[in-house]
Amino acid sequence: MTYSREFLEQLATETVMGDFPPFNSGNIRAVEDYIKIIVGRLKDNYQLIVEPDYKYYGSGFASYVNVRISKKDMSDTQVTQEKNKVTYYTHGLLLYISNLTPYWFYGASDWLVTKENGRNVSGSSGFLRPENISYVDNELWGDHLEKIKSVFDEYRYRLLTEEELEKQVDWDIQLRTVLGEKPFEVFDFFFHWED
Repeated sequence: MTYSREFLEQLATETVMGDFPPFNSGNIRAVEDYIKIIVGRLKDNYQLIVEPDYKYYGSGFASYVNVRISKKDMSDTQVTQEKNKVTYYTHGLLLYISNLTPYWFYGASDWLVTKENGRNVSGSSGFLRPENISYVDNELWGDHLEKIKSVFDEYRYRLLTEEELEKQVDWDIQLRTVLGEKPFEVFDFFFHWED
């Protein structure tokens, strides 16, 4: 699918768009409430740990809600211990759910959490790019992904493709983001964050 300049400009100016509720209201808070319902449905899967970030990484504004998904059985996690520090290295799924339009994307992502005496002391996590979808371990995630996709289908969110998102945008459209740089890709308009 090709996206028009007008559509990308509206994403860049953080305009809520869509032809069904809550998107047609133009109200981002209503869309965020809708996303919370979707995330609640994802959490119904007792085999998964679903961790949404509704605070935009603690500052600024993001055009999406970031959701980390890992497995409760820890089959996606390596654990190392050194004295009273335990480090969890997870190779899970990262979902980006647009809060401007009914589109979403996912990909493989790694994150690290270190605990000392049971308390979180450090952590790190990456960001998605279009190619992350091709890094997903389908043997590990295939069945779960089908269930996740069906929830998004039920709520009329469309999964974007790597091919759509990796297209470069030739137009000079202003975009406030710390995650990408010119020449921007379609991905940068759907999923941008300004700290």
